[in-house]
Amino acid sequence: MTGLIVALGLAALFVLFALLVRAARRGSRGALMTGALFSMFAPDPELEKNIRLANQARQEQHEEDEDGADRDPVRDRDAGC
Repeated sequence: MTGLIVALGLAALFVLFALLVRAARRGSRGALMTGALFSMFAPDPELEKNIRLANQARQEQHEEDEDGADRDPVRDRDAGC
């Protein structure tokens, strides 16, 4: 029973989107506004990618900071001379 409801819901959504595309091609303002609203609430893959890259960079920086804290700065300064 649940599968039938999901299938009917997806079919209805597909028909709704097809009608919106047809109306948007004719220049209907309502269809264009609906499309703008849908795009506003749609997930942005670039934003998610940037968040993931920022988290990775933050993790790498944290690991470098931990490695740097383990070293003795006086000994490193003397070894460089």
